[in-house]
Amino acid sequence: MFRISRRLDYGLHLLMALATDKSGQAQPSAKLSEKLQIPLPFLHQIAHSLMQSGMIKASPGPRGGLRLNGDASSITVLKIAEVLEGPITVTPCLDCTDTCPRQDICSAQTMWAGLQGKIIDHLGASTLQSLIEREDGIPESAMIESKGPNGKKPVPAD
Repeated sequence: MFRISRRLDYGLHLLMALATDKSGQAQPSAKLSEKLQIPLPFLHQIAHSLMQSGMIKASPGPRGGLRLNGDASSITVLKIAEVLEGPITVTPCLDCTDTCPRQDICSAQTMWAGLQGKIIDHLGASTLQSLIEREDGIPESAMIESKGPNGKKPVPAD
């Protein structure tokens, strides 16, 4: 089963919260943790990775916190995913540098490579700004009541 990790899901929500802040001021991580319902230690881990990549900045001190470093329209979901999870690979055989002994007879590899290419293209074309604009058009009640195909509220993978 394909799943998006909790780390990536939370990272996207953190970046969206920072990008939608009109003041441009640093937001305290404790308040972000509470607002986004992300455990504070986990938020700190995610923020550290995003700071190392240059996507966000942290300001120390009592009025410090986190803020977006740059324009939301220039940050792609692919970049966020690669920072938080590493390269996008749907199967280990596509990431392998060795020649696979079944390569000439494996029709599945072509299918997986095509899927991986489509995922990378989609994530590369989706920006933080496009996510924000999409969320702005969704009524809050629809976001709260969203359900997966099994009728249950979707829960991100660990």
